[in-house]
Amino acid sequence: MRTYEKTPGSRAYHNFTEEQAAEAVRAVQDGMSKKQASRVCKIPRSTLTSRCLGRHTKPQGHPTILSSEEEAIIARTLGVVAYWGFPLTKADIKQIVKKFLDKKGIVIPILKDNLPGDDMVALFIQRNNLSVRMASNIKRSRASVDQYDVNKFFDNIKPALLESTGDHIYNYDETNITDDPGARKFIVPRNCKRVERVQNFSRTAISIMVCGTASGELLPPMVVYKAYNLYENLCVGGPTGTVYRNSPSGWFDANLFEIWFTKILVPHIQRTRQPGMRVVVVGDNLASHFAPNVIRIAQEEDIYLTPFPPNATHLIQPLDVAVFAPMKRTWLVFLDTW
Repeated sequence: MRTYEKTPGSRAYHNFTEEQAAEAVRAVQDGMSKKQASRVCKIPRSTLTSRCLGRHTKPQGHPTILSSEEEAIIARTLGVVAYWGFPLTKADIKQIVKKFLDKKGIVIPILKDNLPGDDMVALFIQRNNLSVRMASNIKRSRASVDQYDVNKFFDNIKPALLESTGDHIYNYDETNITDDPGARKFIVPRNCKRVERVQNFSRTAISIMVCGTASGELLPPMVVYKAYNLYENLCVGGPTGTVYRNSPSGWFDANLFEIWFTKILVPHIQRTRQPGMRVVVVGDNLASHFAPNVIRIAQEEDIYLTPFPPNATHLIQPLDVAVFAPMKRTWLVFLDTW
């Protein structure tokens, strides 16, 4: 069988963008040969010749329903409402385009009731540098946190941070994990009405208190089981120095937080503290974290203990934003393997 090598002038470069075409034309105008410009910019030589002669300057493909200016307005609108906390779906974009066409009295024959299809919306997203993302729901109290609250927090903590170093700045946060690996997508026959996977799991959650320094050192965790008794086999296999406790609810209360504070955090501070350095400890503003004994010990050890602004931990809590998400993804992999 005879084979043919694709040359720069063949249909090997038929799928090009307008930016590639414009770049190739500029290269020719700067003195590059059309053959070389075609190969470098990956655009057919015949197309490049037409562009240099001013022919076929319109974008390739079927004309868009809206002009580039009109699409840019819609794209900016999507960005604004997403910033306000009310992002729009693909169905919303379809309705926006339909109402826009109806208002201008334009009827597109290929569209049913002037309503764009999924493929048109996908191309609109691609042309305007948009993306489809999964949105998480937050309460209005969290959404009400503004720039003033965040700036005020950093203004208050700035003097203490200037007297400290990364080894003396601590951030703590608690989270919980379960033995439920969650739902996953599987490949099944199309006529399969119900997809189930046989796998044991429970709804029991295990709370973990995690703390680290700004320089990257991670302290031993404290693990709290939801149980009335703490058995010996539940207290093995953890990192060196891990503290294990139990509670009926499985969550940290004032007593458990005080145990973590006195058995893990304060001993580490006493071992690593350098003379003249300020120790800053930042965490959630839960009432259970500020028991009288904790405040007394913090004053005696000269520890600057400060909480994050209310309802702002999802924005500026380092462990919550940057550590727990990848940690829980890795935990699910371990669960699935086990």
